Amino acid sequence: MHTPSTNLIDKLLTEQHTLTAVETFSKQHDQAAIPAQAQYYRDLIPLSKPNKDEQFAFEVDLDICTGCKACVVACHSLNGLDKDESWRDVGVITGGHSENAFQQTVTTACHHCADPACMNGCPTLAYEKDEQTGIVRHLDDQCIGCQYCILKCPYDVPKYNAKLGIVRKCDMCHGRLKEGEAPACVQSCPNGAISIKIVDKNIHEQAPHMIAGAYNSQYTKPTTTFRSKKTRPENMAPIDEQSLMPEHGHLPLVWMLTFTQVAVGVFTAMCILDIIREPGNNAAQLPLAIVGLGFACIGLGVGFLHLGSPLGAWRAFLGLKKSWLSREIVTFGVWPPLAMATIAILWFGIDDLLTPARSACCVLGLLGVFTSVMVYADTKREFWRLGHTIARFYGTTLIGGSVLTIATLTFFKQDTPTQILGMLGIGLLLKTSIEIPSLLSARDSKWSSAKKSALLQTGPLRRDLICRWSLLLLGLSLMIIAPIVGAIAILTSEWYARKLFFRAVVAHKMPGQLPNPAHS
Repeated sequence: MHTPSTNLIDKLLTEQHTLTAVETFSKQHDQAAIPAQAQYYRDLIPLSKPNKDEQFAFEVDLDICTGCKACVVACHSLNGLDKDESWRDVGVITGGHSENAFQQTVTTACHHCADPACMNGCPTLAYEKDEQTGIVRHLDDQCIGCQYCILKCPYDVPKYNAKLGIVRKCDMCHGRLKEGEAPACVQSCPNGAISIKIVDKNIHEQAPHMIAGAYNSQYTKPTTTFRSKKTRPENMAPIDEQSLMPEHGHLPLVWMLTFTQVAVGVFTAMCILDIIREPGNNAAQLPLAIVGLGFACIGLGVGFLHLGSPLGAWRAFLGLKKSWLSREIVTFGVWPPLAMATIAILWFGIDDLLTPARSACCVLGLLGVFTSVMVYADTKREFWRLGHTIARFYGTTLIGGSVLTIATLTFFKQDTPTQILGMLGIGLLLKTSIEIPSLLSARDSKWSSAKKSALLQTGPLRRDLICRWSLLLLGLSLMIIAPIVGAIAILTSEWYARKLFFRAVVAHKMPGQLPNPAHS
């Protein structure tokens, strides 16, 4: 029988059938009832879905966690994270004494809190908590990269990705869990130290702190459980508790806060001038209003540079019901047009509308400063607590507004009313009553966040501290002979004060973690 000759295509097809590695691997998985690695993690994930009052949560067995960081590597690899990005961290806590020293490694990721601070603070609603699983997920396409969730979270969970201009975080590998696969960290741990459990959403009521060094659980109600059969010393603390490393500077926010508060101060001074001077005497009011609006526009313009995705800033109104950052953005978004309207009224000399417009601009501006106060006070950081932040922010408002008013009145050869000098004095009193005592905390015998902030200012940040006070004293002395130069010096000193506000704060995070490389 004649065998027909085979062409090139037939030869290639025949050769392809002999390459059985991929085919064999595929058949093995087609015939298997469960994934090949299931024998290693099957007992570490739930076999059922949570009920109405339950959710998924991480559980860590501290007795068998060795700190090998296999979980960190697996999470990084599976999620395709960038070089300086990590959704799971390993920290260290220590305790005991020289005779019986104790050390413990702690692996942590997102705690998928029952009341997530990240979700509550996001101005664009870029977080959601799954009703069935309780997993807190980040919606990348909704994020504008404002990084407020990083400030709100007391466990340093959300991580900013500078390349993408957004924040990202652990989502418990929800796609894998849905298919019965274990999250990367669970599957990769050689000792089985990490598991997924179904917990009651009120599990947070069992202990005030998840682990030594962690923030009070009542704030966000984290669901992660750390279990151990060992008896640990009572003095357990993070290994880096007393390290003095300044926080990220957030320079665009430094400019934004300083300049917007000075702008509001200028319009506050204008209202004072309107009250104490005879009606119609507005010679310096128009240039003052223009200067105030200019400061606001510069501050808000530079503030936009803080956003990783500024084109999405219009979505900031979505979180108006619960996010102070959303309220701040909306308030200061409305303020410049109102200031422009006031300038137009001054320009055209519409006296009947001047006082209402000027007053509305002042009130809205002061309200905007309050929203700025709450943005930081709501993070629960000691250095940013409500009373201190009110004094710092409104102090800058009064100081900045008064010195610019004094300089403007001097330029137009007008006397400075005592009320404006009183405004300057009140501002100085507010600032010094907070900033000087905060430095004295460095002498405290007991370690605390207040002491650490003081040591940061007098140690790594002492150059900024010297500039802040030197410029303030120089500016006050120059206000008599050269008010414009003195005002510039004082405003620069306020800029340094705001820089210290960000860099000297002690951030909450899980114990023993190194700082986020993207924010160092």
